[in-house]
Amino acid sequence: MTPIPAARPPEHPGPPPPAAGPLVLARRRGAARLSGPLRAAATVGAVLLLAGCGGRFDAGRPPRLPTARPTPVVTTPAPTPTACVTPATVATTSLPGARTLRDGLEILDRKVGTGTVARDGSKITVLYTGSLPNGTVFDASSRHGNKPFALTLGKHQVIGGWDVGLVGMRAGGIRELVIPASLGYLCQSPGGGIPADSTLVFTVHLLTVR
Repeated sequence: MTPIPAARPPEHPGPPPPAAGPLVLARRRGAARLSGPLRAAATVGAVLLLAGCGGRFDAGRPPRLPTARPTPVVTTPAPTPTACVTPATVATTSLPGARTLRDGLEILDRKVGTGTVARDGSKITVLYTGSLPNGTVFDASSRHGNKPFALTLGKHQVIGGWDVGLVGMRAGGIRELVIPASLGYLCQSPGGGIPADSTLVFTVHLLTVR
């Protein structure tokens, strides 16, 4: 005789399943995205986030990053070197028995004075005659009524050959100067019959020194 299994007491029914809402439906379907109103809220939040970061919302493509533009480089052309450059030169003439100073400047005392010695910074007055090596006179005190010419040595009031060549003279003396172009007017013509790049010859009579 086959035993009849005893009847099991009915199981106590549990609480009724919750009503099917958006989350329950999403879980049941195994969806990875929200549904219903929550999905709409998430989409709006993403759009606002992209707008705040300066981006553009595109559901199909990732936002593009701005491409950096190269900064233009401004170059300044190198200055054109001047064509007129006169190095230290030697005089085109020479004085027998003369002393040679810097840059080939030659000095020769025709008469040694007995007065005060002219130094750098001395205020002096002179009479002079200026000529080219061929003897052509281009300027002289005699053309200005023999009026003494006043200057201060070493202050660049005259050409460099005078500032250098008259130092050491005594008042009352007469000195001849042969000045190369590098201590004269360089490669420019000052006019008055003096060509560019000229050697100059001066005879200077020193009148006063103070």
